Amino acid sequence: RVSLMRVVVLMSTYNGERFIEEQVTSILNQLPPEGLLMVRDDGSRDRTVALIRGFGDERIALICGANLGFARSFLTLLQQAPPDAEMVMFSDQDDVWLSHKIERAWTHLRAAPSGPVLYCSAQMLVDETLIPLQPTPAWPRPPSYTGALAENIVTGCTAALNADAVQLLRAGGVPEQVHFHDWWMYLVVVSLGTVVVDDEPTLLYRQHGGNLIGRGAGWWGLHLQILRFLLRNDWVGIMLGQIAEFQTRYGDRLRPDQRLVLSQHFEVRNGKAKSRWRTVFGETRWRQTIGNEVLFRVLIACKKVGLWPPFGRGF
Repeated sequence: RVSLMRVVVLMSTYNGERFIEEQVTSILNQLPPEGLLMVRDDGSRDRTVALIRGFGDERIALICGANLGFARSFLTLLQQAPPDAEMVMFSDQDDVWLSHKIERAWTHLRAAPSGPVLYCSAQMLVDETLIPLQPTPAWPRPPSYTGALAENIVTGCTAALNADAVQLLRAGGVPEQVHFHDWWMYLVVVSLGTVVVDDEPTLLYRQHGGNLIGRGAGWWGLHLQILRFLLRNDWVGIMLGQIAEFQTRYGDRLRPDQRLVLSQHFEVRNGKAKSRWRTVFGETRWRQTIGNEVLFRVLIACKKVGLWPPFGRGF
């Protein structure tokens, strides 16, 4: 059945000449004859576009566009995906897909309940030369609506959507205040459908100096990445912006209990969101680990009293 499936892989590229050939090859080697690899180049200035054209494969559709940033580029691609796609997958430009990735995603999507379904998996962290470092650990808590409001557990390069999830996400368009397409997909689908987490790695997740978003190897590597991101970005502002977009675009579809959680903890007005003190001092559990739960509440409190980010909007 996989060999006849209409699978569409979405890839956004930007100055990816170092690793793009290896990644595209790993996808084409398992892409069904009816499959499609849609590549949107986000304004590269190197040989990325030429290398992709060099494959000469009819299953590749290349779109060259202006620089939008990775989140908007991916969500723009999702809007352009063929309507007959049975499964839509997402790919970074610098990883390598394991040979069973498409088949495994399709198997999990078919076994899930009806309605919108988002699948994601673990990754095998590797260095620039693909030497294995370690697999990403399993999340201690299952996907949840409250968790998705405050934290992302979906790594975009592992994500796959069924047709219902594609339709659901396309209805939300390309929101201006969404900075991470994978977190947005997780929030929308876990609220109105099903999220399936696979603890088996399905790709080699390359860690290198050019990663826009990475995991880092080991406890120290991961938390060093988190610290670097927090020092350069208004993370709480990013979260609140996404919540505002979510309320505007999907609020009328939520169950009463979901609306109550949102209204009790966040105030959304005129396309802007603010957290309430209940978010800091209430009993709702937001994050996967206790350490991250404490950090989340501290950041929310600092944002409310004007102490974060420490250098205005970040530096």
